[in-house]
Amino acid sequence: MSVYVGSTAVGQGLETVMAQIAADTLGLPLGQVRVLHGSTPFLGEGYGAFASRSTVLGGSAVFEAANGLLAKIRAAEQVELADGRAGAPDGRSLAFGELAADGLQVTKAFGNDNRLTYTHGLAAAHVAVDPGTGDIELLDCLVVEDVGRIVNPLTLHGQAIGGMVQGLGGAFMEPRL
Repeated sequence: MSVYVGSTAVGQGLETVMAQIAADTLGLPLGQVRVLHGSTPFLGEGYGAFASRSTVLGGSAVFEAANGLLAKIRAAEQVELADGRAGAPDGRSLAFGELAADGLQVTKAFGNDNRLTYTHGLAAAHVAVDPGTGDIELLDCLVVEDVGRIVNPLTLHGQAIGGMVQGLGGAFMEPRL
């Protein structure tokens, strides 16, 4: 099963999250879903990976497309769906991925009135500053975010930590530029 998305992977776990959404919706093992991203030969339009939009917009499109695929398969009379396969009453069956070779595919776009999507959160750092040298030491920090529905906890935590490290790097390097 292949999923093409217009968002681009830049280390935020896009392939994992999009594959997980498709696999969960279709009832497939995660390993049976391949994600191809940011490829203009397959997609007429795509957007960058910024402002937390990849999962919100792209993930919603993947979810809707997967449901659309299920609806197309179910439209054929007497087809049963089980374990990632479409089966006929006489015992013949095809894996969902094989259906694409027969021309079965679904394309969906997802939009909202506000294309800018952001998490809401707070970050606080406890630092010590040496008044003589200007050296700064990070003593502790805390990040709290309201992210909505969590698709994959590992990618969520990776992005939260990455954002915190990027922010600290900017703050600590700013006076030295």
